[in-house]
Amino acid sequence: MELYVNFELPPEAEEELRKYFKIVRGGDLGNVEAALVSRITAEELAKMPRLKFIQVVTAGLDHLPWESIPPHVTVAGNAGSNADAVAEFALALLLAPYKRIIQYGEKMKRGDYGRDVEIPLIQGEKVAVLGLGEIGTRVGKILAALGAQVRGFSRTPKEGPWRFTNSLEEALREARAAVCALPLNKHTRGLVKYQHLALMAEDAVFVNVGRAEVLDRDGVLRILKERPQFIFASDVWWGRNDFAKDAEFFSLPNVVATPWVAGGYGNERVWRQMVMEAVRNLITYATGGRPRNIAKREDYI
Repeated sequence: MELYVNFELPPEAEEELRKYFKIVRGGDLGNVEAALVSRITAEELAKMPRLKFIQVVTAGLDHLPWESIPPHVTVAGNAGSNADAVAEFALALLLAPYKRIIQYGEKMKRGDYGRDVEIPLIQGEKVAVLGLGEIGTRVGKILAALGAQVRGFSRTPKEGPWRFTNSLEEALREARAAVCALPLNKHTRGLVKYQHLALMAEDAVFVNVGRAEVLDRDGVLRILKERPQFIFASDVWWGRNDFAKDAEFFSLPNVVATPWVAGGYGNERVWRQMVMEAVRNLITYATGGRPRNIAKREDYI
């Protein structure tokens, strides 16, 4: 079976794949039946008339050209492959500003050694986790272990140490903090608006490690300007890799910004782990098994 790969594989991944596939990277793609990609273009897809299966290395699938993927082609994502790393990062983004570590660090640099900023507790406070997939589940369990009153929001009920709700308003109302790990699809695009953020505490911390487009950009900017104590800590931005498009956020004192480094872009070990997880799923497909993380086309088109 011919496999199309359009990015550089770690040696161990290539060695494993060659046991099951003939790897092609260009030229005639007419006999390609499967593809292993981080992203793919409509032009690439047009060259593969026999394509049956696409394995994506990333957890998110919102960047794929869904209109150009034939309905008979199965697409598998890679959810969970970087969940430990992103969950760790999400907690760091939450706790550093919430416990006023960043704020005191800035004061100390200025020679201000006063202890005039109170340190809030997570214990006993309401914290929302938006999205109960692999990342959100990990974050919710850790926050619950710290004693937070966790509200878990998703379209599909999931049991855990949280109070589940499918109401965004209920999840965010009076919350002192929130972590958004929602995937981006047609159901979640622009889901979190100004009126939802306004339900949170005046000095709440909102963390985003999902996709920027889940939040209404203008709504986030408005709440940050209206509430100087409200903190927005995010690893993902509307400009995607052109972060300069969101520079107006980075200059605000109540924004904590990182350049999409929570997962594979921030750690080579995590990236290799993601690739190997995708390889294992692809081999499951090739050997007649049932691959994980099969996408629902109707979520994107």
